[in-house]
Amino acid sequence: MFFYLLLFYLLKFIFYFTILFIVIILGLKLWLDPIKGVCKCKTKLHGKTALVTGGNAGIGLETARDLARRGARVIIASRDNKKSAAAVEDIIATTKNPNVEYRHLDLSKFKSIRRFCEEFNDNEERLDILVNNAGCAGLKKKTTKDGIELVTQINYLGPFLLTNLLLKKLTDSKPSRIVIVSSYAWFMSKFVPEDVAGLNTKGKWTRYCNTKLCNVLWAKALAKKLPQGVTANSLYPGVVKTDIFDRMPAIPRKVLLAVIKVLFKTAKEGAQTSIHLSVAPELEDTSGKYYADCRPSAVPKEAKDDELIEKVWRESVRLTRS
Repeated sequence: MFFYLLLFYLLKFIFYFTILFIVIILGLKLWLDPIKGVCKCKTKLHGKTALVTGGNAGIGLETARDLARRGARVIIASRDNKKSAAAVEDIIATTKNPNVEYRHLDLSKFKSIRRFCEEFNDNEERLDILVNNAGCAGLKKKTTKDGIELVTQINYLGPFLLTNLLLKKLTDSKPSRIVIVSSYAWFMSKFVPEDVAGLNTKGKWTRYCNTKLCNVLWAKALAKKLPQGVTANSLYPGVVKTDIFDRMPAIPRKVLLAVIKVLFKTAKEGAQTSIHLSVAPELEDTSGKYYADCRPSAVPKEAKDDELIEKVWRESVRLTRS
């Protein structure tokens, strides 16, 4: 009798726990991803050139595919040549646009970034859209040869240098756009402006969150410094199942991906805001804003602090200076 009573209460506990878990997950979805915005504009991009970093997988691949479908010449920049070659074939096959190619770029090495930009500036006539999409999470703390914490360099300072070295090309091609893929993870950041390089920041997740805050601050700073006709905006793509989670420990990764698969966005859905910021005609003069689901969204309090924005900009310039 005692055994059956214990089993009854155990099953009852499991039932209520499951209900509570589902409610929590649904609540998180409504908080983080209440709707799935879709870019509805029909803008064509014939004669335009778009550069998408990390365009060989996930959100970047779907962004590159959409821009190619609109007629743009699309260049994928990534360090994985084999994966990029396969992505190019895939995009060409699905869009029938043969003007798609890839270039090698390793954001963890300033030398690679400078080489990439030198070749791009010498060989390309224009750059109309730059999508800073590449990013990573979950890496062990490591200092690059450039003296920057690895995730900080890949997610923020590498793209910062890349963009600065391509600014003249963007300016010569205006109207042009810079799109920066950030995240809502900034709300858990513990950013210290004296540690832009991330060398003294503890915790994988904190380092990732700090880089996503820096992305938003960077877009704000660019908006103040860019010439008229060149815009910069940042965005939150939503919680998306991509390979950015591949380096997480196995069990947490499996649980997270199972939840994401059921409740959150596909890569194509996650790419919609990047696409919207790249092509929407009504955003031609919009700069320094933060978007989610193709709509303006609230920014962190740090993004309203002009003194902080300028301080982080100056330190970022110093850290990326040759």
